[in-house]
Amino acid sequence: MIRPGIVTYRHPAAGFTLPLPEAWERLEGPSPGIALIALEPEQGGRFRANVVVTVEELTETLDLEGWQASTDEHLPGALDGYLLLDRERTALNGRDVIRRLAHHARPETGSITMEQWALVVGRMGLTLTASTSTLDYDSVASLFSGIAGELEP
Repeated sequence: MIRPGIVTYRHPAAGFTLPLPEAWERLEGPSPGIALIALEPEQGGRFRANVVVTVEELTETLDLEGWQASTDEHLPGALDGYLLLDRERTALNGRDVIRRLAHHARPETGSITMEQWALVVGRMGLTLTASTSTLDYDSVASLFSGIAGELEP
């Protein structure tokens, strides 16, 4: 369902689609593995809410749980002050996903809340990560879940 100010975005190479706010800046493939970064408009130098989609080829032995177990091990070392708040296996458009809610912080960004959905399609692992300033999370949580809820790999 398209809402005012929301457009359907289709990635030209990876083929996934998801709804995004029309005014958000989009960067496609800025580095290996990162298919998309979408950022809210600049607002006075504060942390910009964003959505990042990564796509990676998985080895034959990794399923969703195995892949995300390695992610669980990696995140505390990759994000300063990382704190996992919630992790659940659920469904998204009929596909099994791991949903993660976490917090991290750095001096230059302050406190960040991220919500993440990871799913496997064939041998590809796709992760949608939505992040915002922790104090802004309540105002964008429904937007983030709406984007994830309409993600089509």
